[in-house]
Amino acid sequence: MDPMPAVRSCLRRTNPSGALSRWRPLCLAGGFLCFGLAVLAAGGKPEDWSLKHGVIWYASARDDMVREVAARRYRVGITGKDDREDADRVDIKTRNPAFRWFVYNSATDNYVTSRQGTPEHDLLASLASSRGWDLEEAYLHYWDDTRLVLEGDTILVRGWGGGSATSPAEARVPVYYRNLSRRLVQFSTPRAAQLHREVMVHLAFATPFAGSTIYPDGIFLDNATAQLFNFGNILSGGRVREAPGNPQLGSREHLRWHWNDNFGPFLTSLKDTLEAAARWAPDQRRKFLMINVANIWDDEYVSRDVADILFQEFLYNPVRSFGKGMAEEAYRRNSLAEAAGIATFYSASTARNVQGRSGEFSYADVLLGNLVYYLVTRTQSTLFYEMGTNAPNVAGWDTLTWRGCIDAAAKQLGAPAGGPYTLAQGRDPLGNPYEVKARRYERGLVVLRNRGDWNQGIEPESAVTVDLPTPLAPVDPAGRVGVAVTSVRLRNGAVAMLLGSVPGP
Repeated sequence: MDPMPAVRSCLRRTNPSGALSRWRPLCLAGGFLCFGLAVLAAGGKPEDWSLKHGVIWYASARDDMVREVAARRYRVGITGKDDREDADRVDIKTRNPAFRWFVYNSATDNYVTSRQGTPEHDLLASLASSRGWDLEEAYLHYWDDTRLVLEGDTILVRGWGGGSATSPAEARVPVYYRNLSRRLVQFSTPRAAQLHREVMVHLAFATPFAGSTIYPDGIFLDNATAQLFNFGNILSGGRVREAPGNPQLGSREHLRWHWNDNFGPFLTSLKDTLEAAARWAPDQRRKFLMINVANIWDDEYVSRDVADILFQEFLYNPVRSFGKGMAEEAYRRNSLAEAAGIATFYSASTARNVQGRSGEFSYADVLLGNLVYYLVTRTQSTLFYEMGTNAPNVAGWDTLTWRGCIDAAAKQLGAPAGGPYTLAQGRDPLGNPYEVKARRYERGLVVLRNRGDWNQGIEPESAVTVDLPTPLAPVDPAGRVGVAVTSVRLRNGAVAMLLGSVPGP
C-alpha cells in the first residue's frame, strides 16, 4: 500500500490567521497532569518512573548477543532503512514488540548527486513532474552570485534572479560538501511542503523492513534545529531568493523566516500527518516524529508542537555542557516538553577533558557522569543513551554504551522524591565559583558538580568536599556499592551516585 494518496488527503488544522492550532486534551487526575503522549512516545505508563533508554543503530550487530541485549535494554532506536541491516531491526522488534524504530532523514537538505542514486531527490522530481509542478519550488536558491568556502575550497554559486545562473538548479544552496552534492530544501509554500511530507512518509513507511511485515514506527529528522549549520563561510553575496526581502543566509532576518514561515510550520504539519497514520499507514498504526535539535534549544519546539521526541545530540555531559545553571535549565526544558506531551532524548557526549587544561576523567567515570546528569534532570519520559558509538558492530560496543552503574540505578534508586536542588556552593581552591546540584530518590541521592563555565578546567586541584545529608554508600561506574560516607570530594565536572535513605528537606 502506498500511503501517499492518504497523506495528500490529510487536513491541517488552522486558525483564521493561518497559524497551526493545536487541540490536545489534558487529563487532570489526583491533582497532577497526566502526560499520556509523552510517556507513550517513550513506551511507558503515566506513572512509570523507570529509566528509559534509546539506542543509535547504524550498522549490523557483531553477534546475536548484541541484538538480544539491545532488545532487552532499549525502548526506541534511531536507524536507517537498508536491506543490509534490516535483519537486525526485524530481530530486535520481534524480540521486543514494544520497541520503536525511527528511520533517518536529513530534514533540511537532500543529496542531489550520487553514483548510487538519490531516492529522495528522484522521488521529489517524479512527484513534481506528475503534477505539473516546478521541482525547484522544493529547494532554496541563492538570489545573487555567491562566493563561499566549503571544506576549505572557495566556490562560486551563480544566483537565480539577481545573478548569472542560466537555470535555477545552478543556484541551489549547497551545504556540507565542496562537491555540491547536498542542497538546502524549502517548505514555505503549500506545494513544497506537500512534496516533502509525501516523500518523507513514502521513504519511511511505504515498505516494511526487508524480508518482513514489520514497518518503522517513526521518522528521525537530523539537522532539525531552529538554526542552520554547515552552509560554509559566505565571502560575498549569499542572499536567499525564497525569503522575503532576500536576506543573507544565516542572518537574523533569514533565520526568523526559516523558523517562523518555513521549517517550523512544516514540522508541525508533518507531526499532524503522522498522528493520523492509523488511517493511511500500511500497518494501520500511529507513527511518531523525532527531531535532532542538538544543543540548540528553543521553547518554540514545545509551543509549536513540532515533534513527539526532541533528540538532544551530545547532551548532557558534566564536562561539555558547562554552566552553573545548566542542570536547572535542562530540567526546565524537560518539564516544559513533558507538560506538552513531548519526550526528550539525551544522546550524551563522552567528553573527558578540556582542551588546553590539565585533568581528565576515565571513560568509565564519564559514563557515570552522563548517567548522573540524566538522573538529576530527567522527567518521566526522558530517554537516555551513552553515545560511545552509533555502530553495534564495533569491538566493545557493550562497554562503550553501558556500564553496571546504569543497572544499579535502575534496580536500586527507585523514583525521584522531588526535583533538583542546590546541595552546596562557593569557590573552589582554584578560585572557580561552583554550585553542586543534587536530587533525592526513594533510596538514594545523585550529586552533580557541572563544570562552571567555558574557561574553567577539570583539574584535580579544583576538588571540594561536599557534606551529605546522611551517611550514604557510593556507587562506582561498574555498579559496585561502597561503604557509607558522610561527604564526597568533587572536582569540576565530577558526580556521585549514592544509595541509602535520604531525609527530606
